[in-house]
Amino acid sequence: MEIPIMLGKKTVYPEFAPVELDGGRLGVEIVERDLRNGYAMVKDGKLLIKIPRRCNKKRKLEIADELYRKITKSITRRPENFLGNKRLSFYDGERIALAGKVLTVKKTLARGFASGSAVKDGILYVRIGKDGRDFSFVAESALCRYAKPYVANRINELNRDFGSGIGKISVTRGLTIWGSCSPKNNIAINLRLLFMESKFLDYVIIHELCHTKVRSHSKGFWKLVEKRIPGYKKIRRELKSSGMEIRTEAQLGEGIFEQTPKDSVEKIGKEKGAECSAPEESEDAVAHMRQGSLLDYMA
Repeated sequence: MEIPIMLGKKTVYPEFAPVELDGGRLGVEIVERDLRNGYAMVKDGKLLIKIPRRCNKKRKLEIADELYRKITKSITRRPENFLGNKRLSFYDGERIALAGKVLTVKKTLARGFASGSAVKDGILYVRIGKDGRDFSFVAESALCRYAKPYVANRINELNRDFGSGIGKISVTRGLTIWGSCSPKNNIAINLRLLFMESKFLDYVIIHELCHTKVRSHSKGFWKLVEKRIPGYKKIRRELKSSGMEIRTEAQLGEGIFEQTPKDSVEKIGKEKGAECSAPEESEDAVAHMRQGSLLDYMA
């Protein structure tokens, strides 16, 4: 391991070699953030490694080196896990299935400068103004608001077995995490899950509810997940493959959310960005789970 160069209080990291992925080369960027855990991920055509700011300089280099080693090994073994995280795409006239409802996408022109979107009477209105905003990105804003009551209701139903105090609930449209649980038990769920089988939504919700009891991804955490979802590893494997390509279109004769929420957990029961902790934390130390990776649910 190379010795880092110190410039005052700043740690200057050695250059890591670019990583080959799908015929391209991923440059490596290292940043320091106010995190309890460091993690690595593929984002915007590069390998991004985030390091906890509050640890000594030697440990920062150790974490960077370990995360680089882990994620490059994962990319080499299973490159398909790091491909396909593209934004959801919608078009005018499309019929989409979301949260048990079929919506028709309709494009309109905004009277003013700003674009906007809303769901009303089974129609997703996307108003495009002169601000240059992307059509699909504007559509996602309304879908996040529309899906929030459904997600909140499901979280509250599944939380009956946990009895945890839940903070704010939100639906997000990120590309890097399926869900998150903050130290204040604020839970965020990725909109992409609302276009998949409901067992995946339930799994991610239970994953985050388990974080209200155990903040890290320790053995104790996974035992708690397994207690709630026997056979959860199969769900994770399916999520890994299904998450590579999200189908938003409503299929004639079948609904993505035909299965009722109450049936979902019963059926589950019957049946990586890499992560590295800062040195001062124990295995079960409180971690800011908002910084988790999609692979937290798949490893």
